[in-house]
Amino acid sequence: MILVIGHALAKPDTLQAMLAISTEHVQRSRAEPGCISHEVTTDALLPLRLTFVERWSDMAALQAHFRVDASRAFAKALAAMADGTPEMHVYQSDEIDLSAGRAKA
Repeated sequence: MILVIGHALAKPDTLQAMLAISTEHVQRSRAEPGCISHEVTTDALLPLRLTFVERWSDMAALQAHFRVDASRAFAKALAAMADGTPEMHVYQSDEIDLSAGRAKA
């Protein structure tokens, strides 16, 4: 599984617009092949900080997501409204089944 964690800091006057385009992006992304989950939240202690958490079945699905024109347009629009440069980190991960004490296959 591929895990993506991203952050973007809004300006006080761009928060609502950033939330609106982020919500549209999340809803569209959830319908894409290979998307396990896709979320955006605001930080309880830093309410101008948006956090994105995405889970994709594999790297091919994530790369296809990055090639979608709407995904590229979203990234550009988000960056244009952000206070600073948004961050994105991509990880290869395995889910751990805590009840059995081992990784799920």
